[in-house]
Amino acid sequence: MNNDTDSMYLLVDNGLLHGKSASYSEIDLNSRPSWLAPIYPDQALVVSPLLIDIEAAYEAGDLDRAMSYLNACTPRLHVSIVEANLDLEQLARHLRTFIFILDPEGRQFTLRYADCTILAPLSSILSSAQWAIMRGPITRWGVHDRSGVMIHLPPVESGEAVPTPICLDQAQLAALDEASEPDHYIAKVNAMRHGAALPGNTAERHAWAQAAREIWRRAANPNPDILLLLTEAALVSAGKILHHMVNGDLLMIAELDTFRRKLHEL
Repeated sequence: MNNDTDSMYLLVDNGLLHGKSASYSEIDLNSRPSWLAPIYPDQALVVSPLLIDIEAAYEAGDLDRAMSYLNACTPRLHVSIVEANLDLEQLARHLRTFIFILDPEGRQFTLRYADCTILAPLSSILSSAQWAIMRGPITRWGVHDRSGVMIHLPPVESGEAVPTPICLDQAQLAALDEASEPDHYIAKVNAMRHGAALPGNTAERHAWAQAAREIWRRAANPNPDILLLLTEAALVSAGKILHHMVNGDLLMIAELDTFRRKLHEL
């Protein structure tokens, strides 16, 4: 059960609100609401996670504005719900510890954990000790999936000390990349089609893109442009084209124009 003194926060990915009316910007620091704390430095505000104290927004008479961030996108992959026995600045300070991760060579990368599509698999990709330190003082952490369902990330305890920034091994980095790839290819298809509507909802389109990727990987076709064409065909056909890929013969084609023509014939 939750402690009665826990506060509820929204963790919003401002980068995912780019181009939307709810995207957060500010003229100067004096315009920043007392109930909102960016996680990144001010110069990176446009892509920063935003931590919003729901109770403080209510007390300031700004609840509607705070909730506009929650309702800015459907499904709500841009926002997770955090409960913790910490004030706004204490929780923001904790989350700032995990802005960056390191690879085995010590190179630094940004960890976009405010994006639910990254945060959801992160709890299983990290080791128990790594997830325990990241989860830290957070009592409950709920993320939205592509169907709009709230999923509560698992709590875990570990007595192992983990330095920060967290260092991921190659298998963890590969798993994190792999979890993001279907979304990357959907974004590429959207760009190719200039935003033209595609069949299905967010969850269905992800499932079709993921299935296309799995078929492409099984065929051991090294050409990412082949995967892009297959993903586009899978999305446009609502997944039906994938039924023709069962034996994998078509994916043995190495020449891009030939593969494109065969897809169009199907």
